[in-house]
Amino acid sequence: MLTKKQLALISVGTSLSFWDIFNVPYIENEASAQLGSINSTLILSAEMIGYFTGGAINGLIASKYGRKLGIILSMLIIFLGSTIGFFSTSFLQLAIAEFIIGFGIEGEVAVVPAYVSEMSSANFRGRAVGFTTLGGFLMSLVVGPVAVIAGSNWRILFLPSLIISAFALIFRITLPESKMWEEKRREKMAWDNTVLLFLAIWFTSYFAGYSLFSTPVFSLLSNKGFSNTSLYFTYILYGDPLGVTLASILNDKLERKFSSSASNLLSGIAIISMPLLGGVSLLIAGFIAMFFQGFKFPTMYAYTAENLGTKIRSLGYGIADGIGHLGGAVGPVLFALTYGYNVDYSFLLIGIVSMLSGVMLLKGARVKGKSLEEIKG
Repeated sequence: MLTKKQLALISVGTSLSFWDIFNVPYIENEASAQLGSINSTLILSAEMIGYFTGGAINGLIASKYGRKLGIILSMLIIFLGSTIGFFSTSFLQLAIAEFIIGFGIEGEVAVVPAYVSEMSSANFRGRAVGFTTLGGFLMSLVVGPVAVIAGSNWRILFLPSLIISAFALIFRITLPESKMWEEKRREKMAWDNTVLLFLAIWFTSYFAGYSLFSTPVFSLLSNKGFSNTSLYFTYILYGDPLGVTLASILNDKLERKFSSSASNLLSGIAIISMPLLGGVSLLIAGFIAMFFQGFKFPTMYAYTAENLGTKIRSLGYGIADGIGHLGGAVGPVLFALTYGYNVDYSFLLIGIVSMLSGVMLLKGARVKGKSLEEIKG
């Protein structure tokens, strides 16, 4: 079993991944002045395509050669992408950097929840996964102010990746291998159709979630009279770490089947209401939408790993979450196109897709208080 110190230090590396997730909306917003709303959205789409490939590939590596190798590789790749991003001088270089970063981030997301779940007890598994990712989501509290201060100097947002990754790599070399993986490493891998269910769940969930990071949200804020859109988007974004924090604390007290479902359903309702409101009410609705987007991650991260067997856990997780990120690539583009046609319909689309994800989660297994062997083996 992992110690609390080891969990905390794993979280440091994972926080680096989520720093790179949260800095993209600000980079995208600054780039939109030169590239336009559709082209700047492609920066986010490039990262999503990186997720698509990184999860399955690193998940397969972690399934065949060990979880430890998987979490080491993810840090190396994020470092490479962040270096290219820091020194980029063109849209193409920036898009390539975000693709590589997305590859590394999804490699991290595919392996860390599986590794932590396998190295934690049944009654602490949900909180262990939640607290490991909590530090990452709390990065939004830092990214927002840094982005507002940096303004057009967006390169600063790549700098933490270059610093933290070196520390994370050194520490991860000292971690033990997953005992559950070692016990089943020689077993033949068998396909599980549950992977397809969670692929659909993550696709729709990311379709909605990453749309909230795209240019139409900034445009809505501007059209509603908010002059400094980056500042007011940050107020909305702060709902995310609050949701993650609460979910991490409550993760083992709730049946994750229902808490995962409810977070997507309630976020969808809040999203639909956003264009209908103005002033503080709009900010509150956006905050609530982001709160439940944040709340879903500790619950869904743990829940996805729990619904997959040990042999296919990291690969299946990488396929479901990684390919599911295509929703994050498609969603913002469709959101931007629909927004240009009708603002209300665009937010209605995103809200309905979020709610669809919540409905599909009800098809998963009950997991509260059960060991991984009891749930799927």
